[in-house]
Amino acid sequence: MNSHDDYLWSKAGQGEEDIRRLERLLAPYAHAPAAASPQVAARAVSASQRQHRHRRLRRIGLGLAAACAACAACVLMVTLWLQWRLVWPHNGAWAVAATQGQVQAAGMPLRAGARLPAGGEIVTGEDGVASLQIARIGELRMGAGSRLRLEQTGSGRHRVRLLQGHLWARVWAPPGHFGVRLPRTEALDMGCEFTLDSDATGAGTLTVRSGWVLVGSGVGEALVPQGARVRLRADGTAGIPHDVDADKTFVDALAVLEASRYPIAADDVRLQKLVAQTRPGDAISLLTLLQRQPHLARGPLYDRLQAMLADAVAPSRQAVLRGEPGALETWWDALPYPRAKRWWLHWPDALSSGDETGAQTRATAAGP
Repeated sequence: MNSHDDYLWSKAGQGEEDIRRLERLLAPYAHAPAAASPQVAARAVSASQRQHRHRRLRRIGLGLAAACAACAACVLMVTLWLQWRLVWPHNGAWAVAATQGQVQAAGMPLRAGARLPAGGEIVTGEDGVASLQIARIGELRMGAGSRLRLEQTGSGRHRVRLLQGHLWARVWAPPGHFGVRLPRTEALDMGCEFTLDSDATGAGTLTVRSGWVLVGSGVGEALVPQGARVRLRADGTAGIPHDVDADKTFVDALAVLEASRYPIAADDVRLQKLVAQTRPGDAISLLTLLQRQPHLARGPLYDRLQAMLADAVAPSRQAVLRGEPGALETWWDALPYPRAKRWWLHWPDALSSGDETGAQTRATAAGP
C-alpha cells in the first residue's frame, strides 16, 4: 500500500491533490456534534448533583443504621448482663473466694473454692480472714475473730448475720438487695461499700465508704452516707451519723446526747455546746438530730443549719416543728453526698477488688 492509500485510511502522508481539494470543498457539510443548550447542561449538572447527594445520604443512612444497631446490641448485652448478675437461685450457696489463716465452717477447715450453703456459718480465728462472693452482686470479707452466718439468699434478697467481729462488703445492686443483720437491727445496703464492727450484743460501729446504708430497726433509724460513721447500740437503735473526719470533741459531745433517754430541750446546754463545735461537714449530724426531734427547731440548732446550708432554700421553722413530711428535703438535698437511690453511678463497685492475697491486711486496716 503506497502513502496515498495510507492517507485515505489514517491521514498518513500527503495524499493526492484531488483528494485534498475534495476535502476542502466538502468541509462545510461535515458533521459536527451539537452543543448542549444551557438548560440541558444545567439539568445534567443538577441530575449529577442529585445523584451525588443521594449517594452521600445513603452512606450517612447506612452509617446511622450501623451505629443504631451497635447501640441496640450494647443495650441488649448490658440488659442480659444485669439480669444474669441480679438473678440467683433460692438458697444457692456462695463461693468462698479466698481464706487466710484459721478459717472453719461446721468445725472443719475451710479453703478457697469451697461453697457456703444457706444456714452455714464461717468462723475466723485470731489470724483468720475469709472472702466470699455475695451471689453475683458483690464481695464480702470477714476479719480475724469473726463469726458470720448466711441466713437467706435469692434473687433480690441476700442476708447474712454478723454474730461478732469485723465485716467489709462492697455491693453493686439496687437498694435493699444485700443486708447485714445484728441481734436487734439490720444494715441495708444502698449499692455501696461499707465496714461493720459488732460484738456479740450487737453494739459496734458502721462506716460507709461509698453510697449509703440504712441502719436501724424501725426505731432510731439512720441513713448513713459516704464518708460518715454511726454508732450501733445493743438495743438495736442507731446513733447520730457523723463525718469520719469530725473533731473528737464534737464526736464526744454527740455521744453524750445519744446517751440521753428523753427528748432533748431546745436550749439544753449540751446541745448548745455541740452546735458551737460544728464544722460544715457536721451538718449531717445536726440534720439527723432535727429529723428525730423536730422540736429542736425552736433553738440554735435550726439557726446553725440555716447558716451552714445557706445555698439551699431553708424549710419553714413552723413546718419543721409540725413534722410535715418532706419539710427537711431541701436541706437533705443540699448535703454534699450522692443520692441514695442512684446506685448505678457507683459502677466501679461492680468490679472485683482483686489481690485476694492481701485480704488480711486490708480487712485489718478497714476498721473504724
